Amino acid sequence: MLHLIVSTITFEKQQITHAWWQQWRSHILRLYLLIVVILLAFSIAGHIRLLNEIGKTFGGFTWMVDPDRKDGALILITTPPQLPLFAISANSLTSTTHIVAVDGHTGGAGIQYVYQHTRPDATVTYSARMDSSKHIYNYVRPTTQFTWDIWWQTFGLTFFAGASWLIVGAIVLATSTEWTGGVEGITLIPPGMLLLLYSHWGNIQTAYAPDLVVQLLWIPSFALLGAAFIHLSLNYRPSAMSSTRTPNWLVDGLPYAPLGALLLFEWLSLLFLGHVPLRINIILSLSYAAIGGLISLSIGITSLWQIAGFWSPTRRVRHRVPQHIRHYVSDLLTLWIGGVGLGFCFGVLPILLVGQTLLPLSLFYVLAAAYPLILLYAIRSLRLIGRLHTTIDQREEALNEQKKTAQALQYTNKELQQATDLLLHADANLRSILSQRIHDQPKQQALRIRSQLGYWQHKLRMEAERDASGKVAAQPIIDSLGKVRKISEELEGDLRGLQLLVEDAYQRKSLGLRLHLEKLINEDLPMLHLESSLKVQADLWALDALSPGSESTLEGERIAEAISYTVTQALLNIYNHAGATIATVHTSCNDDMITVQISDDGRGFTTNTIEPEKISLFKARLKVQAARGRLDIVSTPYRKASDGIEGQNNPNTLYHQHGTTITLQIPLSTQQTDLPNTTPHPAIAASTQHEQRTSEQPK
Repeated sequence: MLHLIVSTITFEKQQITHAWWQQWRSHILRLYLLIVVILLAFSIAGHIRLLNEIGKTFGGFTWMVDPDRKDGALILITTPPQLPLFAISANSLTSTTHIVAVDGHTGGAGIQYVYQHTRPDATVTYSARMDSSKHIYNYVRPTTQFTWDIWWQTFGLTFFAGASWLIVGAIVLATSTEWTGGVEGITLIPPGMLLLLYSHWGNIQTAYAPDLVVQLLWIPSFALLGAAFIHLSLNYRPSAMSSTRTPNWLVDGLPYAPLGALLLFEWLSLLFLGHVPLRINIILSLSYAAIGGLISLSIGITSLWQIAGFWSPTRRVRHRVPQHIRHYVSDLLTLWIGGVGLGFCFGVLPILLVGQTLLPLSLFYVLAAAYPLILLYAIRSLRLIGRLHTTIDQREEALNEQKKTAQALQYTNKELQQATDLLLHADANLRSILSQRIHDQPKQQALRIRSQLGYWQHKLRMEAERDASGKVAAQPIIDSLGKVRKISEELEGDLRGLQLLVEDAYQRKSLGLRLHLEKLINEDLPMLHLESSLKVQADLWALDALSPGSESTLEGERIAEAISYTVTQALLNIYNHAGATIATVHTSCNDDMITVQISDDGRGFTTNTIEPEKISLFKARLKVQAARGRLDIVSTPYRKASDGIEGQNNPNTLYHQHGTTITLQIPLSTQQTDLPNTTPHPAIAASTQHEQRTSEQPK
């Protein structure tokens, strides 16, 4: 049990969610413990008074001097369960019987004198009179000795029962994660108070007058118990449990408001009369306890009715109570209503009517001590179940948020893909227009300049050879024209290289993809890199799978664009960076899947150490993805020799399995429904049409 309590407190400390309660819970717990210490001190003081009576003679019942009677009449309180019942009944709301004399002696001093001078098993005559009758009846009863067993079953069990309520209340309060759980612990004070202070109620042999503990604490604890019932039932309403709440006057203060009037009556009576009228005080306190029980029962039944869905406070719209709140409230209300009902029927109501409980006091006290332990187990289990439901709800909310985020990401990804397609389409159009302009205007002009310069250079040379007098100084002009022609050739070469960099889309559309790549591999790139010793072996027969008019469709244009751009950029990288001697371009077509593989025996590189966007084939990968294809790059760098020198001139370098292989796979037929919206943006489309109209104007 101790391990359960410690583990529960340790676990609950990690689950505090409300900032206000997290700040004030320790202060309220300290106040609660202070109240517990005060009640235990008062209870122990009463038990010390009773333990001093052990071994003394008494009449087999507990009694008290009625402070309301001036003649010092006695009131019978209760008879220990192990002793025979007394013919005189205990006081109740229906009847009041006073013992006016004991063996002829009156008052508390008289009964104390008789008991002090009487041995156990001696007979004593009690003269009693009911308030409704003027006749005095005599009753004979043998005396007995007050023993430990009588103390234990009559008073000792009440101490442990009250301590059980207060300990459970402290645990519930210490482990609560919000104010609602704190109310569950605070409302356990009245039952514990009622049981602990019972040690002050009644005398054995010595005549003690009703002390202030009885008048100001124990009797009002009945009214406090009724207020706690109302408070707890208001706390367990579904509307109060649906959200984390803070203390407020209507729920947490109003049930205790009538206690102010009761306390005012007690203190004024104590001030003016010197004591509180016993019967009136008991009737007022028990009446409010009964009223509180009935109000609490009504509120609890209403809450259960609302949980079942038969009634809603709004009347128009029936709000469905969450499942974990329904389980929590229904189980605890059932447990509280059952416990309060049993306690009221077997304890409070019989005391009000006949002055004693239906069950034996010892059994009643044992049940009262066991009930808070059952309540603690139920509260702890229901809290764990509630926390599990809360966790499940939070997980569901998180999953819903993740679904919304995933949908938003999918939508964003779709928009990004559409934007990428639009950019690639615009890039292809702009490069095509740029390639056409380079081919039609600067390149043709450079070719015409070179032709004219060659013609005049040759003509001037012929004229100089014919003039025997040598008056025509044509050699400087010829040299100047040669330099201009050389500059024109260099300009033409630079324009050709620039055209290759932007990919000759104009040439590809004019010649077709296969012829364009063959011209690129066999003529354009070797002319651009005359100093390179690279030999490129091309096998492009599989490109015939693309029909001549395939680029007239968007799908065919994407495929041709991806293949042409990838091959061009790959070969440019091989020429400029790889330092390779042999490169191959191999194509194949199987099951409507065209595969292009570009490989070389160059120095290679480590693909894992280079970010994808920094590789020159990054745009090629985007183009391949736009064509529903796949681009893989596998590269194996040179291995360093033992001397740390890397390269082909080092004899210690291992040359096998080095170089780069680029594999391109594109399906020839794709579902049109799988393609994203590739309709060009109106601004891009307008710009493209304007550029095409400009390029088609006659020169």
